[in-house]
Amino acid sequence: MTFTLGEEGLEPLCGYLDSRTKGHKRVFFLLNGDLGSGKTTLVRNFVRFRGGRDDVTSPTFSLSQDYDDVFHYDFYQKEYNHLLELGFIELFEREGIHFIEWADTGIKDLLQKCGFAIVRVDIVPLDSGEREYIISDEYITSTQS
Repeated sequence: MTFTLGEEGLEPLCGYLDSRTKGHKRVFFLLNGDLGSGKTTLVRNFVRFRGGRDDVTSPTFSLSQDYDDVFHYDFYQKEYNHLLELGFIELFEREGIHFIEWADTGIKDLLQKCGFAIVRVDIVPLDSGEREYIISDEYITSTQS
């Protein structure tokens, strides 16, 4: 599924992503895109779409921000083993919706081994100022989500 939207018109995308969470205790959205592509903007709009607060910020320095049942992680330049040492894997056990920026293959493989529902979201900025959001939910079928 692909959406081409401006940053101020993300409601259709947020609605679609929200629909992918139904029937799952945990869903992981793996956000991929260059620096400044709009990953945090997407999370902010999603939290707002679900009736949450507007002060969603990038967890670049804290690595994690929580907004009720929405959890936002930024693993930019963080190695998988380092995240294991910090105990982030235990955070993934929380029921809710998890957005992970910069998830590497190790994180994706771990989530798959745990049987969690995974949706990949690739964000590509376009010359028009809009963004193309490419959704791949090939791993949405899960055993424990």
